[in-house]
Amino acid sequence: MRSSGRLKETGRLALDTNAIIAFRSGNKAIFRYIDEADTLLIPVTVLGELLYGAMNSSKMEKNIEIIHRFVEYADIIDINYSIAHRYSVIRSDLKKRGRPIPENDIWIAASCIELDVPLVTRDSHFSSVYDLKLVQWDE
Repeated sequence: MRSSGRLKETGRLALDTNAIIAFRSGNKAIFRYIDEADTLLIPVTVLGELLYGAMNSSKMEKNIEIIHRFVEYADIIDINYSIAHRYSVIRSDLKKRGRPIPENDIWIAASCIELDVPLVTRDSHFSSVYDLKLVQWDE
């Protein structure tokens, strides 16, 4: 399901890496979603991508500190057996349909589907994943 408007079915939203970067860059459109959510969730895979980016930046310490402060306001989705199983189902389905997406994004999708939480992202390839609720913001 795709939503271009407000999605408050559960009050929970998961954030993709690009959503957090957009927030950090001051993108006003993403502020609305973050402000309206009761609970922000960050898949551990997204956290890894953010920390990797920070570690390879010219302002490593500052960027890591920014990530740590942001994470204080969110719950981290850890990978467990049910998410790993969901990952295997999604990856197998995408392979059979010839619709590959980046490996990390399969983990992100599996986390969101397993917890029944919409994912805020700009990546259109997520639409290839069945049962994933998407929120794509306007610029």
